[in-house]
Amino acid sequence: MIKNYFKDWTKFELTFLISGLTISILSSILFSGSVIDTLYTSLYLITALLMSKGKVESYFVGFVSVFFYGIVSYNQGYYGELLITIFLTFPIMIVGIIDWLRNQDKDDDVVIINTLSKKEIAITLSSQLILFWIYFFILKFFNTDLLVISSLSVVTSVLASYFEARRSELSLICYIANDFVIITLWLIPIIGGNISLIPVLVGPILLLINDIYGTYNWKRMKQIQKEKNLKDDNLKI
Repeated sequence: MIKNYFKDWTKFELTFLISGLTISILSSILFSGSVIDTLYTSLYLITALLMSKGKVESYFVGFVSVFFYGIVSYNQGYYGELLITIFLTFPIMIVGIIDWLRNQDKDDDVVIINTLSKKEIAITLSSQLILFWIYFFILKFFNTDLLVISSLSVVTSVLASYFEARRSELSLICYIANDFVIITLWLIPIIGGNISLIPVLVGPILLLINDIYGTYNWKRMKQIQKEKNLKDDNLKI
């Protein structure tokens, strides 16, 4: 059964999955990372790769991975990341999994990619420009470390999660932006001497590679679905 599940995976995807998990585990051993750090990095990698393939299973693994990321963020004092997980990521993921389950390409067992209206994209982007300042002052109230970077992390994460729930390839672009922000977020304390966080940093670096691949794969899937003239159960905004 496991062999059948991986039958539609490319050599790149399988190689990236195996090597990514190996790197995550080895980095944790070499730099004395915690078990939770290792679980977060490994599960997040699996989640991201499944998402890049358009698999609805990404949400089920994702629920577990964001739980561990919330613990890692709390331990480091990144309350912005913790607030994202509790109040934004989980609710958006619930909406997303419902929409993904309703819109499946049964032949290829992937999600039907959605084309958003320019109006919806404009409203979504402009709302986050305004909400950035709300995030900023909330995080300031909680004495969050690296305040500006943490606020940017919230914005890019919310945008990525929203566009993913809406089945738009814009989610991958936002995830790439979020990867750079998170890499910066964890790199700063590592430069400051906390090398035990290196296993955590490995996560977003691997995710960056995955999300770059995902932008290509979603464009490919969207073209295939366009040629098949697939329709979705989408609510236009």
